[in-house]
Amino acid sequence: MVPTVLSVAGSDSSGGAGIQADVKAFHTAGVHGASALTAVTAQNTRGVASILPLPVEVVEEQITAVRDDCRVTAAKTGMLYSAEIARRVADLLEDVPLVVDPVMVSTTRYALASDDLKQALIDDLLPLAAVVTPNLEEAATLTGTEIATLEDIHDACRILHDRGASHVLVTGGHLEEPTDVLFDGHQFHHFTLPRLDRAAHGSGCTLSAYIAAFLAQGHETRESVRRAKQYTWAAIRQAVTPGKGVDVVRQADHPLPVLNGERTRVWHELQTALDDLGSILPPFLLPEVGINMAYALPGAAGPQQVCAIRGRMVYAGRLVQVGQCRFGVSRHVAAIVLAAMQHDPAKRAAVNIAYRPEHVDACREAGLTVGHFDRAEEPESVSTMEWGTDRAIRSLGQAPDVIWDGGGMGKEAMIRVLGDHPGQVVDKVREIAQRLTRMEKD
Repeated sequence: MVPTVLSVAGSDSSGGAGIQADVKAFHTAGVHGASALTAVTAQNTRGVASILPLPVEVVEEQITAVRDDCRVTAAKTGMLYSAEIARRVADLLEDVPLVVDPVMVSTTRYALASDDLKQALIDDLLPLAAVVTPNLEEAATLTGTEIATLEDIHDACRILHDRGASHVLVTGGHLEEPTDVLFDGHQFHHFTLPRLDRAAHGSGCTLSAYIAAFLAQGHETRESVRRAKQYTWAAIRQAVTPGKGVDVVRQADHPLPVLNGERTRVWHELQTALDDLGSILPPFLLPEVGINMAYALPGAAGPQQVCAIRGRMVYAGRLVQVGQCRFGVSRHVAAIVLAAMQHDPAKRAAVNIAYRPEHVDACREAGLTVGHFDRAEEPESVSTMEWGTDRAIRSLGQAPDVIWDGGGMGKEAMIRVLGDHPGQVVDKVREIAQRLTRMEKD
């Protein structure tokens, strides 16, 4: 049976946050989402024009109607607006695992709460919270403290836990290091993923909705937070820009494969570089077999520790990526990276581009070191990519920037560009493309 999760929050007419974000998160997490509106807002990606709080009786009727019919396994609160609404919601949901998102200000810096809400959150909702999820500003407001360091976050967690919350998750995306801190009353758990350079509308709503969804599915709190953090990071990474203001999170049925901090960093760097490559690669550098790029974890020992496209980049009017980046999906380009790392552990990234003699000339003119192997010399029963990469490196005495081969029977000639990280690889490809463009003009 699919669990039902209830969101008690305001409506966002732009579709980015509030009830709209919560229901999308519930759906993509695999639970049934129900809702009780507390307020109607007229807002867009640039700001909030007006707020109409609903009568507390209407809020109560919605919650009661849902609970009379559905078994609500978990619930979350978002924008409650007033102390009166907050207290009534607390009375109605005291027997349900509750995630409290203490919304007081919008992403666009507009107040979403009356002056009396803060005390009601502290007195009535914190004691019921399975998890409370303030950002830094909200945590400072609820605790009356200044938060500028990780230790300040720890202190705020202790205060909020002492006020009744079973678990406290302070989201620290506004600090220099984007670390979220979960406190269970005994131990602090830190969740750090790569910073995404965007103000994504709806991220706080989405995070708390995912936590509630995973709690409803029976996951322990720490695991629910870990999963919610992953899904929300993916939603921010895939954010869209529907208007003229801030970006809006985009929840996905199949979130990005963020498994832990280091794998996420590798995935993020690779996908960012592929996005850049798609904008700068001229069609004449695209091989017939398409392009793949691989990036290995530090110290990778096998293909399961190498991230690459599950598919290829191909040309369809423009260069497009067919398939998502995943670990353990590449054989050829991963083999090149792993072989190169045997000689130089820093050489963790590679991409294949089309071979022509003038392309190799452009590599040399760009100041890149160039290695080569001949498939005709390949021994039987070996991996061509491993053997060829090793052969080129040994012949040159170092791991070069570029390794090429002239192909063979049924095998396309190819250039492979190596680097310490995907961004460096794209920079080298960009330089090769620019040299070739200048050579054509000359």
